[in-house]
Amino acid sequence: MNKLILLSLVCTGFAATAMPFPANAATQRLDSHGDSTLTLAQYRRNDRQFNVYYRGRGNRAWILENSYANRRQAVQASRRLERRGYNTYVQLSREVGRR
Repeated sequence: MNKLILLSLVCTGFAATAMPFPANAATQRLDSHGDSTLTLAQYRRNDRQFNVYYRGRGNRAWILENSYANRRQAVQASRRLERRGYNTYVQLSREVGRR
């Protein structure tokens, strides 16, 4: 009995992950060649990356601290570095995941 319940849960999980949902299907459209493309909002959300750079007072080279997908987290990291005495700036990078 336990094996039957476990098997049914596993099969349900595989069916749920493989099944396309209406919300996902609505965000895709077909271009003139019939290829499926994402809407602009999804493309920009997945394509953005915020890089936080810092440098010390005597150091002239900018050093990459980290990259963030969320602008708020990048600004928080920048402010944290500024409180430590570094010069910082946040740069938007759109070259993420391009082929």
